[in-house]
Amino acid sequence: MLSYKNVRLIHALLSSVALICYLIYGGVFLYVAIILALIYLGVVIYGVFTVRAGFFLSLYNEGSVTDKRIALTFDDGPSENTKEVLDILKKYHIKATFFLIGSKVESQQDVVKRLVEEGHEVGNHTYHHSKSTGFYPVPKLNQEIESTRAVVKNYTGLNMKLYRPPFGVTTPNLAKVVSQLQLNVIGWSVRSFDTTRESAERIIQRILKQVKPGAVVLLHDDRKKCTTVLETIIPQLLNQHYTFATVSELFKIEAYEKD
Repeated sequence: MLSYKNVRLIHALLSSVALICYLIYGGVFLYVAIILALIYLGVVIYGVFTVRAGFFLSLYNEGSVTDKRIALTFDDGPSENTKEVLDILKKYHIKATFFLIGSKVESQQDVVKRLVEEGHEVGNHTYHHSKSTGFYPVPKLNQEIESTRAVVKNYTGLNMKLYRPPFGVTTPNLAKVVSQLQLNVIGWSVRSFDTTRESAERIIQRILKQVKPGAVVLLHDDRKKCTTVLETIIPQLLNQHYTFATVSELFKIEAYEKD
């Protein structure tokens, strides 16, 4: 798998050779250096916006393919709609993982408490969930994560180690922060696109087509169509003999800091 460190090193070496050749021979080698720079830029952009690439840091995107066990994960809560999601999960005796936005916790503290009381996992999804979060400098990104950890700990007593980057954007700054805070970064292998205008039926088809053993399914508990999707996919997946796990169970990692 390509990593930022390796790509940067390879680019530096090839570009140096191309520039040296240009200084000696001139002509075409300048264009070679420009092409190398464009390729490097394209690879970096791909790494930033493709969470499964694991370009800047290690992520947990998919579990073991030898066990028909999958994880349902929910972003952008807590919200009033989370209660309906919890009712469905309780109906089918399923435990899931919820990545919470810190700024929503205060007004939905009862929902957060219920999440924990019913055995679900909670993870960090930053405090404000801005579209530019992934490009914040290290101090600001650190504050976004630590503020969310603090507010959730205040209501649950749990110090979260699980983190999911908003929009799946990863950068060198994020790599520094998660390393300093010793967080477990969670991606996904099945993206539902339930935040789009697509119908619930299209979303259901997409999920069922892509699910395989070890899958991590990305959903959003603040969306009304999420409940419709769940009521359809859960019975079908159970009929296919899938079982459900939290993220920490699927990957055998710690969800919370030990006091």
